[in-house]
Amino acid sequence: MALGIALQIDGYISNFIGFYFAEGEPYLNTAHGTVINYWDGTVHFFLYLAMIVLFCNRLSYREVGLYWAGSLLNSMVVLLLGAVTGNHPIKLSIFVNTPYLLLPIITSVKLLHERPPQARSFLQFPNIFKRPVDFLFLLYFGAALCISIYRALAAMGGNYSSMKLYVKDYDPYLRDPTNFPFIQVSSYAYFFVTYYLFAIYGLLCPGQHWMADWSLIHAGAAAQGQMTYILGARHHHTNWAFRFDTSGPEASIFYGINLTLLLVPQLFAIWCLCDVEKFGRSNTVYKMQVEENGLMPLENSDAKKKL
Repeated sequence: MALGIALQIDGYISNFIGFYFAEGEPYLNTAHGTVINYWDGTVHFFLYLAMIVLFCNRLSYREVGLYWAGSLLNSMVVLLLGAVTGNHPIKLSIFVNTPYLLLPIITSVKLLHERPPQARSFLQFPNIFKRPVDFLFLLYFGAALCISIYRALAAMGGNYSSMKLYVKDYDPYLRDPTNFPFIQVSSYAYFFVTYYLFAIYGLLCPGQHWMADWSLIHAGAAAQGQMTYILGARHHHTNWAFRFDTSGPEASIFYGINLTLLLVPQLFAIWCLCDVEKFGRSNTVYKMQVEENGLMPLENSDAKKKL
């Protein structure tokens, strides 16, 4: 359904549920609304399928579930707050989205509570300066923290000339009256910055086993938020006055900032999953028994009771 909504908004199909845009959720008929429906109809759809396949095959679906929860939660927070504060009339149908806001929260709490048990690591890790990859990620989180606060202040109407110049020439999408871009950068300042601080702590003091799980939630939220932001800024439903230039230094800075905020969280999540001693184990581990032919999962054997 979400993909159908996006295709109708872009004019690829017709007579789908056009009445719903006017009577139900008019804020969907925007650049941001179009892009989130494309995301929901493709990325979220494949994440649902992946979780079903993994669950049916008794494989760990926690990683996919946490990534999906972060993506959907960011999508709903920005959509609902933007719908309430933007230039579209508020209708009772907005409450249709309530389950989509609660579901990722409940799922995240459940999956985080069921984190696979792991003995505390007593390994002595080298200093951060002797771990070059960790040090690079540390620099990224420090820079991302500063950029997130700066962009939020600029979007709020900061009086510094550099902030006014940034909004005017480098990121005019922040002035879009739908308010979705403003809510997205505000969520970075309020929520993402908190994660950045904890991630910096986890890198400076390795052995924090919650890092892997939260890196997946953050990666999902960053992917959804940044893809929506970048594509929304160039969508034909965005007024030309709020689109950024596609050439010159302005475009380079816009893409440089937003693509970095998109890609590095994905790399950091992979990095965390590859080092369970420093960042924790995220995948579900089934009880195993040793046999001559190798390891195989226990079912209803007596050995399972002994374990």
